[in-house]
Amino acid sequence: MKLLSRTLFPLGLLFAGTGMMCAQGPPASVKAETFRVRSAPFDETIQTVGTLRANEAVTLVAESSNRLAKVLCAEGTQVEAGAVLFQLDDAELRSELQEIESRLALALANKQRAEELLPSKAISQLEADVASAEWRVLDAQKQTKLVQIARAKIVAPFAGKLGTRKVSEGAYLTPSLPLIDLQDLSRIKVDISLPERYVPVIKEKQKFTFTVAGQGQVREGEITVIEPVIDPRTRSLFVTGVCTKPEGLVPGGFADVTIPIAAASSLMVPTQAIVPSPRGHGVYLIIDGKAQFRDVTIGTRTEQQVQILRGLAEGDVVATTNLNRIRPGVEVSIVAAP
Repeated sequence: MKLLSRTLFPLGLLFAGTGMMCAQGPPASVKAETFRVRSAPFDETIQTVGTLRANEAVTLVAESSNRLAKVLCAEGTQVEAGAVLFQLDDAELRSELQEIESRLALALANKQRAEELLPSKAISQLEADVASAEWRVLDAQKQTKLVQIARAKIVAPFAGKLGTRKVSEGAYLTPSLPLIDLQDLSRIKVDISLPERYVPVIKEKQKFTFTVAGQGQVREGEITVIEPVIDPRTRSLFVTGVCTKPEGLVPGGFADVTIPIAAASSLMVPTQAIVPSPRGHGVYLIIDGKAQFRDVTIGTRTEQQVQILRGLAEGDVVATTNLNRIRPGVEVSIVAAP
């Protein structure tokens, strides 16, 4: 019996080892649904944000230091281009103008007299030239003084709506002191920031829609300006759009912008086929019945599909279900979707 037990003991180990080897054999196949990659048209929509801005905006200031004599505008009103808004004290300028005009009249008389006497050689050519030059100098001084008097009137450079007045009559103004803001609200501009990958698809006159906080109305706009450079700090492309129906819009407001892009053809896979990877995203490619992990670069993602930019080719087959059980090298039994 002892001899028999010694003989059977190694055989038992042999069979036990064989059973362990069988337990660690090739993994069983995994059933999974698949999708054949194909090129398909899709409509891409860019979701971004924007800032509202007036069509034209300016903060008015005095061009020279002077006292504010009179306010000729009302806060918050609509004014036309060229309307006089503020009158500065120009009494001293007008007195200087009168002095120049008196001297100019005398210089003109001397000039005319010299022109009459020169043909008879009663005066020299030099004396006639001096008289003419004196008249031209004084005339130039008059024109300069008229410009200074005109600048004493602060006018609206364009039609628009006035804001809050920041000064009162009698205040001493300087070029650094703001007087009032003027906004042209006939159109509203929307400044939009976009990732640089959209540079090839954004075009001028492209339509977009936007909404603002507190308003459910969807408004329409059109892209009018595309910056020729990308901001190196943010790697963003800045574009400006215009809304021609500005009722209820206020400059400085926040806008949720939607830009539809024309249908394009691209490789698409179901959203559930994408799995995370150390390098970003990947899929399980089924080749000859076995799974192979493939890193991919994705583009636009929708609720049902994902755009594949790199990593797959048309006709490739990828797994879409049972991804938590699939590993590289595992056999995959393809089943039809229910």
